[in-house]
Amino acid sequence: MKEWWQSKTPQEHMAMIIGAVAVLLLLVYLLMWRPFTQALEKKALLVESQQITLNWMQDNLDLVRSLRSQQRGSGSSSNEALLTLVDKTAKRIRLRQQIQRIKPQGDNAVQLWIEEAPFDTIMKWLGQLTLTHAIEIDSLTIDRQEKQGLVNARLVLQREGGS
Repeated sequence: MKEWWQSKTPQEHMAMIIGAVAVLLLLVYLLMWRPFTQALEKKALLVESQQITLNWMQDNLDLVRSLRSQQRGSGSSSNEALLTLVDKTAKRIRLRQQIQRIKPQGDNAVQLWIEEAPFDTIMKWLGQLTLTHAIEIDSLTIDRQEKQGLVNARLVLQREGGS
């Protein structure tokens, strides 16, 4: 290799050095700079999208509050016990079999353990409880299972305004 290098003229040495520097700069650009700038552009688009969503949510906050107050008036008039209401609505949506444990927490709260239930069904049920029965989700933990679409959930539900 040394003999080959020494057999070249100084002009060829300069051309090879310039070529090596150009290739090195091209590799730095392709392997480092370009992916970095593309990642920044993706993050900027994500931030912009989330900002639009936030603005929409803030614009509709008053509407949600007014709808919620209307629902409270119609949903909270039920004298039905929270435990009974949760059990009845879970049966109606065919989720009762996946509820492994229900533990009352005072008069206004109940803790549930749900295993291997469809995620969409749980979300639909929780939405129904919040909108039509004025029940709040105090805490919710969801773990994805190996079977697609199934989850385990641990949650605490309470009547709005309850503790």
